[in-house]
Amino acid sequence: MSATEPTILVIDDDPTIRLLLRAGLSKQGFHVLEADGGAAGLSAFRAQRPNLVLIDVSMPDMDGYQVARAMEAESSSRRVPLVMLTASDDQDTRRQALAAGAREVLVKPFQLLPLAERLRDLLADASGPSAPGY
Repeated sequence: MSATEPTILVIDDDPTIRLLLRAGLSKQGFHVLEADGGAAGLSAFRAQRPNLVLIDVSMPDMDGYQVARAMEAESSSRRVPLVMLTASDDQDTRRQALAAGAREVLVKPFQLLPLAERLRDLLADASGPSAPGY
């Protein structure tokens, strides 16, 4: 991993989604970590201190809203953009995700190149002059 590669933590119980995101985002210059559920994602978040987190909304052990709220409750997480991934393209899901602390809500299926560009934008906003440094 290069010192300039942003680290993305992908929290999703679907191994296919994790594989697609790891392969696609790695090709776009990101270092990708994976967790197969909410509890594992929280542990990885605390241990690895990623630059951005992609969280699936629907997971069996903890839903994405619970994971996001737990991350937001930790002081260091305020610097980390949280992005929710969902199969539901409805206002209630979007509203709940944003209320839980997500900066963005993206609907599956997604295209990897536009996703990578959006993640770069979020990372640039998070590390801009008004944002606290890492």
